[in-house]
Amino acid sequence: MINIKSIKELKKKNLIYILVLFITIFTGAAIYSTGISYEVKIDGEKIGIVQNKRVVYDLIKEIKDSISEEFKNDITIDQDITFNSVRVPKDKITSIGMIKERLDSKIDLKAHAAAISVNGKHVAFLKNESEAETVINKIKDYYMETIEGEDVKEASFLEEVEIVQVETKITDIKNIESAYNYILLGSDSVETYEVQEGDSAWTISRKLNISVEDIEKANPDINVERLKIGQEITISTLKPYISFKTVEIASYEERLPYKVTQEETNALFKGEKKVKVVGKEGRRKVEAEIIKVNGVVETKNILSEKIIDKPQDQIILTGTKQRPSTMAFGAFINPTRGRLTSRFGPRWGRMHEGIDVAGPIGTPIAAADGGVVTFAGVQGSYGKLVIINHENGYTTYYAHCNTINVRVGQRVSRGQVIATIGNTGRSTGPHLHFEVRKNGTPVNPLKHVRY
Repeated sequence: MINIKSIKELKKKNLIYILVLFITIFTGAAIYSTGISYEVKIDGEKIGIVQNKRVVYDLIKEIKDSISEEFKNDITIDQDITFNSVRVPKDKITSIGMIKERLDSKIDLKAHAAAISVNGKHVAFLKNESEAETVINKIKDYYMETIEGEDVKEASFLEEVEIVQVETKITDIKNIESAYNYILLGSDSVETYEVQEGDSAWTISRKLNISVEDIEKANPDINVERLKIGQEITISTLKPYISFKTVEIASYEERLPYKVTQEETNALFKGEKKVKVVGKEGRRKVEAEIIKVNGVVETKNILSEKIIDKPQDQIILTGTKQRPSTMAFGAFINPTRGRLTSRFGPRWGRMHEGIDVAGPIGTPIAAADGGVVTFAGVQGSYGKLVIINHENGYTTYYAHCNTINVRVGQRVSRGQVIATIGNTGRSTGPHLHFEVRKNGTPVNPLKHVRY
């Protein structure tokens, strides 16, 4: 007998199996695309997977349309874009944003352009021939401004320069100013420097670590020997792709330096000099052929010259007379040996008008320079004091002496012992108080002697 209950259970199990199978198929269909997708490659390099080729074509059109109007009708892509049919899960499809980003970075857009060719090498690309001609003319004008004379015999490029129609990457195409700077300087940008107070071509070269010659080459239209505050100069080192030669006839005045001669005279002491005749520069008018390359003078051929003013020699008298040993040399020596204990300047609420040099009693004190003794004796807080007039506006004071070895009116020579260190007058211990006075006014002795 057939068990009805068993039949029902069997049907129930079959129904469950069918339901599970249906769910599995349905879920798989949802996860896995049964349609064909496309793996996109540019020159063999994979950039993603799309469901429709049109996505890539539309993105490329969008990229082309984003380029400036002048290139739209002329843009090409010289790359191999391929599509390979694949079946992949939907989650493996690359987003449109990612495809666009990769196209932007990988794709090379090309356009027709005018190349400036120098000796067969393309050095700059412009949108069209008109812009290329503008760049070449700007370079010519730049160097023509350096011409000094009115008569230009020759103005030409040293290299073979021509404009050639080519197809090139859009990223290589420059605007007029950028191409001009690039050809002229070897760079797209121009660095400038504003002249400051105290600047010269030499100080600027040291400050910026470039040579004066490079400054001259970068500024052929400027006299770098006469820079003005606030003036802007180019400091980019010129490495031009094109060399421009000019040959000009120029007339100009030239200074003629004077000679310096010396005459000996017994009217002056040895070491003394005096101008007998002041030198004067002369002038001459010159006509010359000047050859420049990139604005810098290469050769200057003198065609004619005419003296306008002759130079006048400067005559210097030099002394031969023996200098008396008691005559001032004009430079001081240290008056004694010892240790500096007090400097020139305010001290204890009053002005200290000299320096103090400590030393044992009896240490020799010498005249700091030749001269005549105007005081030798005791003077108030100075104690025993010697004053020497050096007959050149300077006098020196030697105070707190123990002994004095000279008398008033005596002439003394530089280095001659005039006294010894003591502790006389207002003194806190044996030392020399030394003063230097110029036209009666105390000055800092340490500007004349060293301790």
